[in-house]
Amino acid sequence: MITRREFNAGLIASVAALPFASVAGEQKAKGDGPPLDVLVIGAGLSGLHSALMLEELGARVQVIEARKRIGGRLYTLFDRPGHPEVGGNSCAAGYGRVLNRIQQMGLPLYDASTRPPKKQGIELALGSRILQRDEWAKSPLNPFPQESRSQMPWEFSGAFMAANNPLKTSEDWLAESSAPLDVSLRDWLVSRGVNEATVERCWSTNPYFGTTAHDVSALLCLMNASWSKAITGGSRSMLSVQGGNQKLPLAMAGKLKNEVHLGKDVAAIRDNGSIVEVTCRDGSSYRAKSVVCSIPFSVLRHIAFEPGLTGPQAEAVNTLPYMMNTLVFFVPKRKYWEDDGLHPSMWTDGVAGSIMAQRFGSDAEEVTAIVANPRGKNAIWLDRLPPKDAIRYVQAEIERLRPAAKGALVDGAIHSWDRDPFAAGDWAVLAPGQVRRFKTSMANAHGRVHFCGEHTALTNRGMEGAMESAERVTLEIGEIL
Repeated sequence: MITRREFNAGLIASVAALPFASVAGEQKAKGDGPPLDVLVIGAGLSGLHSALMLEELGARVQVIEARKRIGGRLYTLFDRPGHPEVGGNSCAAGYGRVLNRIQQMGLPLYDASTRPPKKQGIELALGSRILQRDEWAKSPLNPFPQESRSQMPWEFSGAFMAANNPLKTSEDWLAESSAPLDVSLRDWLVSRGVNEATVERCWSTNPYFGTTAHDVSALLCLMNASWSKAITGGSRSMLSVQGGNQKLPLAMAGKLKNEVHLGKDVAAIRDNGSIVEVTCRDGSSYRAKSVVCSIPFSVLRHIAFEPGLTGPQAEAVNTLPYMMNTLVFFVPKRKYWEDDGLHPSMWTDGVAGSIMAQRFGSDAEEVTAIVANPRGKNAIWLDRLPPKDAIRYVQAEIERLRPAAKGALVDGAIHSWDRDPFAAGDWAVLAPGQVRRFKTSMANAHGRVHFCGEHTALTNRGMEGAMESAERVTLEIGEIL
């Protein structure tokens, strides 16, 4: 297995020798003039990382973005106290690609793990009750085996996956020997002796993938657990860009030779064999020798391709699930947790999901935001409400569980990744059987159109996966230019 250093050295050596055509003049939005070397669709991490690498090697690149902002699923609320994150909150110590790019951009980092509050913890809220650890251990609601009854639900799930994960590395999930693990997470857990009530409590109440343990591949969950263990390397570091992680893609866009074109919602991609024409819904179009498409499959499935996608790749584009993930932000105007003597953070079995206190201010003890994070079926239910009603519902849920919080939460704001038309969900999910059917072919080049994004990464997840996929398309495009 090659090391990250060897891979990066090989990448640089390989692409440095590739010939990139240089075309004078700017590509006009209406599509006339000489074609670009590369058109990049999407101004998130993967699109911008690939654009910078291609430009550094001499290619003439233009990035377009459907939103009116840069960053994709890195999205910081700069107008709120502490600049809370709607997308990725932090990087682990092993995010080599991401941290290297942050350093190149000259952005300062801070480590949230070095400034913990004096009182740490999460409250367990089931139904209308908040259960302390000793109460939970004795509760009839606790379905765990006797030796594990003192563990909280989030502790049990993590410990079980770590102790029973057959994957030694994240790369192992693509091995033929791992194919039998591409079943539902529920089926794998039950086969390992976990009872149905524990599956529901630990993996379906506040799911990280899918809506329940029934609709996500166990192989994906095991890969994610193996990768998470490796990427942290035993470190508790939680590294973030000072002032907001969205500053990273903004800085990357600022380094490009051509300004990112915003508001360019792609409707069609046509490849005639030598030139690709991309048409946007505002009537503008772009012509390029190659296209990098970094947008999620949940959006890509609504774009017309000519010639059309086929086989497992077409199935992947049309069926790949994305995580239903909604966040509701509040500013606490008083410390109600000091009134009731409980921790401000909670893990609940209600629609509000997990509720976390964020401390992104200069004072480690200051709670800058209370963030409710409904996921899966809870997010789907909440998203049925008008945004203002959804905010009020979550606020009422917190106040129901914590009467001391009544009147303390102000300036509510909500973001649903499913309702975002240019995301249609958050991170990619693989359903049972989908790893075997199309994981290794879903990112194959389609003529002169190349695909990147976290959903196409093979050995990493999240932000690091996005960067990994960008490196792959840089090599792919270099071979045909």
